[in-house]
Amino acid sequence: MNEHRPLQSGSFPDLAVEESYHLFDLKYLAITHTSIHSVFATLAHRLRQTLNFEVLTLGLCDSSTDDIRLHVWEAGQALLSESVPLGSCASGRVWKTQRSMLIQDLKNEHHLPVSLESLRQFGVRSYYVLPLTTARRRLGSVGFGSLHVIPDRNEKLEVLRRLAAIVAPLLEESASGMGERTNIFQPASGVGLETLPVGQDYPLAAHENRDQAFREILGDSIPLGKVLKEAKRVAPTNATVLLLGETGTGKELVAHAIHQLSARAGKRFISVNCTAIPTELLESELFGHEKGAFTGAIGRHIGRLESADGGTLLLDEIGDLPGPIQPKLLRVLQDKEFERLGSSQTLKVDVRIIAATNHDLQQSIAEGRFREDLFYRLNVFPIHLPPLRERRSDIPALVRYFVSKYADESKKAITTIPAEAMKALVDWSWRGNVRELQNLIQRSVILTDSPVLQLPLGELQSRSGPTSGQESEATQRELILQALKETNGVIGGSSGAASRLGMKRTTLYSRMKKLNVPPEKPKEGSGSYPSTDQTS
Repeated sequence: MNEHRPLQSGSFPDLAVEESYHLFDLKYLAITHTSIHSVFATLAHRLRQTLNFEVLTLGLCDSSTDDIRLHVWEAGQALLSESVPLGSCASGRVWKTQRSMLIQDLKNEHHLPVSLESLRQFGVRSYYVLPLTTARRRLGSVGFGSLHVIPDRNEKLEVLRRLAAIVAPLLEESASGMGERTNIFQPASGVGLETLPVGQDYPLAAHENRDQAFREILGDSIPLGKVLKEAKRVAPTNATVLLLGETGTGKELVAHAIHQLSARAGKRFISVNCTAIPTELLESELFGHEKGAFTGAIGRHIGRLESADGGTLLLDEIGDLPGPIQPKLLRVLQDKEFERLGSSQTLKVDVRIIAATNHDLQQSIAEGRFREDLFYRLNVFPIHLPPLRERRSDIPALVRYFVSKYADESKKAITTIPAEAMKALVDWSWRGNVRELQNLIQRSVILTDSPVLQLPLGELQSRSGPTSGQESEATQRELILQALKETNGVIGGSSGAASRLGMKRTTLYSRMKKLNVPPEKPKEGSGSYPSTDQTS
């Protein structure tokens, strides 16, 4: 029985390119699966196919009872699930010592604990157990069993060490989203693993909790995380914010979150869609009017700008703001003052302006439809919202949320999303972004008369969506961006992005170039990729 030191980032040698693809594939499970048990069941199946490890164990510790809940899968099938004392099994020992353990041949071991004896009865020869630990907590341990004897320094073991480093944050994120106790990892009530065919169905689960201001914004992808970080940074200031992005990307949600995180949160948040109000009425709606200002003005009207005094005013579709109103808005931004229609009295107003548009305002300026000085006043702090196709890893969470929302409204007990349906939703291009997804899910819930969501797959399949190759490249690009983010742009070295992804530095440069991922820290300021024939 061999013990190993705790896993250190970048502590293993460069792996073959094929193994790096396995890591991409395995981490993608966290994107497309919606429960810890479905992830691990499918992971067990993949390990058998790719790394010749037939058995996977997951030990989740509950320090309040000194027990560990041990789950065992073989090729995706559940074999065992039981609670055992921490000190009576290898998983508990690894959790306590934070040292990995390799038992090279169970046949040669005597007086084995009950859990290891059970593995031996399943035919396991070599058993490798690693701690599942993040910077904030010790979660448990993960074990890999092979029906063959595995050498102490086999390269496959290094792949498993990297895999453990991927699994630990996944578990921690689930814990943060659903509570602190380890029993959150038990299957949802009524949807046990045995009733859930591997790779076929996705049990519904509650969406993750997040900062109260962002509670309606679902997802944890890198592009979305950047948006939320920027929103949080600018919120405490009084700076004007310009939200840029395609229709349906959630610009109003982000604007409201900025308001909630600001000192103006106790005041009003008012939204005006510049295209939804007729041009002849928009000026009055924004600035208000006095009695008799125009035909039909039978009394004084307080405009949205004045109503939002002390708070926040969102001007949605600002790119369609009529030309005559643009200089009046410019004055508000510059001097914080305006007059109601039909009045000569100048009013002061303390309001924060957030503007949003799906237009290219620079092009509108070139075409003479938008004032350049107004653009610069609005463009103090621009935030670009990514389209849904650039944050595919958020789609499962959005799907679960909308299914739950509309199922509750329709008084329907929909508990399962077919894997084929989820894959089709993740693969689709979503030109209408979240709004298009929301509408499709609402229609699907209406069409569903059973616990299993009935998605009109033909509607998606009849239109040309991205190919599987495109989907795979999008996934790999997102993983590379995540690794670069975690390493502050460092690519080489023992703690660089290449090491985290389990590939050679030159291989990573090659993939970054192919996937159009810019180098975060270009060598010698050139911004170019080194030749891939260098040694690593």
